[in-house]
Amino acid sequence: MNLSVNINDTRTENLNLASILNGGILRRAGLVALVIGSVLTLVNQPGAIFADAKIKYVPLVLSYLTPFIVVTISQLLGAQRAMRDARQNGEHVLTEEPMWVSAVAHGIPLRALVVGMIAGILNALIVVTTALLESTRVDSLSAALLAQPFVLAMLFGLLSQTIAYRRAMQALPVESQRSGLGMP
Repeated sequence: MNLSVNINDTRTENLNLASILNGGILRRAGLVALVIGSVLTLVNQPGAIFADAKIKYVPLVLSYLTPFIVVTISQLLGAQRAMRDARQNGEHVLTEEPMWVSAVAHGIPLRALVVGMIAGILNALIVVTTALLESTRVDSLSAALLAQPFVLAMLFGLLSQTIAYRRAMQALPVESQRSGLGMP
């Protein structure tokens, strides 16, 4: 990952997520969204794919859009936290930290929960609103369809943030992690 932000620059005190965004993050989010969206479409709309059922376009779009947004935001949050940790805690050396420790530390679980809740609520609101606009009974909506965005967004948010955190920490020179010097 190409992180061009100087971790000791005073302007990075509040690291802007837009300053971290790069093509690598968008490519990874796109690839994950393509895979997850395809699997969700197969699971949620098999009748439309393998039979004569009508395609539900809003859930189809959400199947791809939600993972893309969740993974992008999660990667940005993970990289942002890694740069903050490197700046604030110069002696932190990631190579000594197991992956599971990264996953349960650094505020990652809480941020994954928040991202998952926001994504789930927005997704559920869109699905329910669409159902109402199509004169579909809301109680006929599948509980799984409404629960998927919450659970999957939390899980993928946790995983994406952990990977992004570790990737960002590994991109920092060890000297920067130990001494608090800026990135090259």
